[in-house]
Amino acid sequence: MDKGILINILLSSLLAFFLASYLIPLMKRAALELNILDIPDNKLKKHDKPTPYMGGMAIYMSILFSVSILVPFNKFVAAFFLGATMIVMIGFVDDLKAMSPGLKFLLQSLAVLIVIRGGIYIKIALFPDYVNYILTFFWLLTIINAFNFLDVMNGLATMVAIMVMIFFIFYSSLENNFSLMLISTATLGALLSFLYHNFPKAGIFLGDSGSMLLGYIIAVLSFAIDYSYLNKISVINPLILLFIPLAEIVFTILRRIYSGIPPWKGSPHHLSFYIRERFGATNTTYFFGFIVFISGISTIFLSLGKMIIFKILLIFIFLITFFVPIVIRRKNGDY
Repeated sequence: MDKGILINILLSSLLAFFLASYLIPLMKRAALELNILDIPDNKLKKHDKPTPYMGGMAIYMSILFSVSILVPFNKFVAAFFLGATMIVMIGFVDDLKAMSPGLKFLLQSLAVLIVIRGGIYIKIALFPDYVNYILTFFWLLTIINAFNFLDVMNGLATMVAIMVMIFFIFYSSLENNFSLMLISTATLGALLSFLYHNFPKAGIFLGDSGSMLLGYIIAVLSFAIDYSYLNKISVINPLILLFIPLAEIVFTILRRIYSGIPPWKGSPHHLSFYIRERFGATNTTYFFGFIVFISGISTIFLSLGKMIIFKILLIFIFLITFFVPIVIRRKNGDY
């Protein structure tokens, strides 16, 4: 790798880290003054006291400034940040005053359609463009809302996103895609800074603006990276790497439907809550981070064609996620 590129990559991560470290306390004070707070209800929200949102705004600005300084703006970068801005604003408005699920979904859909019009969409050569547009539309909405579902306890969505970013950096470096590398490293730097303020005790939350932003960034980068140059089957790498967010949204929706609850209505039926009942909140965050890390390792073996090791790891991921917690019972009051 060129020395200049390596320096820019390190700079993007450090710059985003220190910008976030400066902006997060500012956003915390602003949220307190504007009364943009998450109020505990001792049902779904078990934190000790009202906690400010707007962590997502600090992450967004840190990434935007870092990438803008170091990456030449091309069509992809411009469309990427247009979409990020729209998603953040939708989430911010929702943090100010909760939207109806229908309006929120409609605005997300409009933002996704504009992003696709900007040239960001899945490009599978076997499919005509309209099929790729449809796949992109549903993929973006699914991952955006999966991270929204995942953001239910301290550090959880952030920890998962950090682990995913590590592998995005790895794959984009193999591809020598400078723009994707810098977006990934800037995001990693901002998230590491935020994690300090959000885990294990939270002084500030992501808010919908932050969780939806993480989902959007990860959804776009997951298909913007070209995995197929290693082998054709590697095209499924995003599905494996994002196993935990996908499992969270599918598990939660199915449990709600089974319980006669609308999928969009808040309830304690999250996969992460199920794990929390066994492990406690802090250990659940570490547990999910570990699973994402193993998922990422398994994609590497898949890309290398080591199918036996890949299958063993895949079985291990399913067992440890869904079956091991069944035989474990919580031993502390860590909520």
